[in-house]
Amino acid sequence: MDQPAPPAPRSDVRPDGTNDPRVLALVVESEAVLRIATADLLAEAGFEVLEAWSAPTATRQIELHTGLRLAIVDADLAGPQGRFVLAQEIAARRPDLSLIVLSAGLSPEPGDLPEQARFAQKPLSAALAREAWERIAR
Repeated sequence: MDQPAPPAPRSDVRPDGTNDPRVLALVVESEAVLRIATADLLAEAGFEVLEAWSAPTATRQIELHTGLRLAIVDADLAGPQGRFVLAQEIAARRPDLSLIVLSAGLSPEPGDLPEQARFAQKPLSAALAREAWERIAR
């Protein structure tokens, strides 16, 4: 079944002790181990994390959770359509989202990624997760 799970209810208290509303991030990765590791890093940085394991699940999560602020997307998840296609689709639907595109493969060519997207090699680093938090949660 390819249905998104709603986020678990949590306190609005951030790791720094403030009562700001939660800051939602979405991890889109088909490999469970990588998805969980990425979600853990983002949670440690302060994000409330949603997960998607396919393009349709990612699309549903984006439609359901208008408060999303960050999407971490596997560059190669799109399948036969080609690399970076899902990142392009997400950017077209939600140009307000910060977008980090991860891949174990080659770096993108100019024009492959949406303007607001940042590319990084897999796996997501703790430093990049903290940097995203600092940029978004201010």
